Amino acid sequence: MLRSNDPEATLSNQELYEFADLLALRLYQDLGRRCYLLSRQDISELIYPYITDLDHRDRRALSWLVWDLLQEGAEIEYEIDQT
Repeated sequence: MLRSNDPEATLSNQELYEFADLLALRLYQDLGRRCYLLSRQDISELIYPYITDLDHRDRRALSWLVWDLLQEGAEIEYEIDQT
C-alpha cells in the first residue's frame, strides 16, 4: 500500500481503519477462529508483508487495530454461541 515517496507520510484515520478491516478479514479467512488466539506480536508478524512500505507509526497502529478487531470478533462469536 505505497502512499508516496515521502517517508514521513502517514495514513489518515479512515485509511487506517479501512486497511485494518481488510487485514483482519484476511487473517480470519486464512485462520478462522484460531485468529482470535493471536497475540498482537503474532499479528504484527503476519501483517508485516502487507505493510512494509508504511511509516512505523502506521504499522504499529495497524497491529493494534487489527488485534482489537479480532478481539471484538471473538466476543461477538462467543455471544452468538451462547444463544
